[in-house]
Amino acid sequence: MRVRIELYGFLRNLAGSGEVVVEVPDSSTLGEVLSAASARVPELQEAVDQQGRLKPYFLLFVNEVDYALLGGYDYVVRDGDSLQILPISHGGSIAPLVEYLERISSVRVLACMVDERLAELLLGYVDSVNEGCVAQVLPRRYYYGTGYSALAAYLALRSMELGINVSKKKSLEFLLYYFGDRQIGNVLKLLRSDRSREYVAVYACLPEAESSGDPFVRSIADRCEPPEEPRSVPVETVERLAHGMLKIIS
Repeated sequence: MRVRIELYGFLRNLAGSGEVVVEVPDSSTLGEVLSAASARVPELQEAVDQQGRLKPYFLLFVNEVDYALLGGYDYVVRDGDSLQILPISHGGSIAPLVEYLERISSVRVLACMVDERLAELLLGYVDSVNEGCVAQVLPRRYYYGTGYSALAAYLALRSMELGINVSKKKSLEFLLYYFGDRQIGNVLKLLRSDRSREYVAVYACLPEAESSGDPFVRSIADRCEPPEEPRSVPVETVERLAHGMLKIIS
């Protein structure tokens, strides 16, 4: 069977291509595929050892899902599966990952509880917020915290900058990353099916962005009651969001 391996970061330059395709026997495990791939493309030995195991400072996904969630190296690869190998280091340094995490942690997030009337009003402002900022109104049950909101906001803003956005609107791009679904119709259907009367207004900005004077902020600043931070984020939501990080972090 044929298995496609997508390469990111400096691995692309080493291999001279953004992907390699390897032929392996049916029912091969992930470890066996990686071992065969490193033998077929010696440059991959930078990321994969002789036992078919990933070296430190590299991330591995199967069909854009973390391999550890699928059973690790014992996962039986299927015909048509694609693997993604993403370096988070250059020359043994974890600086790129540190820089990425620092960038996310520097995103400023304002989250406020709002009622149905104010939520409807704010939805008219979400596409007119300042450059470097993104705004959205979420049902209370789908609020996953300021940290998660910062991550989704950063991915949305960065994707717009890189030109890999699906939607032309920042507010919609934010929703696509937030819910880990690149089909806006699916996301809107989910939101419309919610019957709650409590909402959370989320406004997130990159550190260099100007937020003062924004009508979205003015509408909630004087009455902002922060929502209670959730204890956890649904695992399946995080898994679906992971694919958005591949192009951004590399």
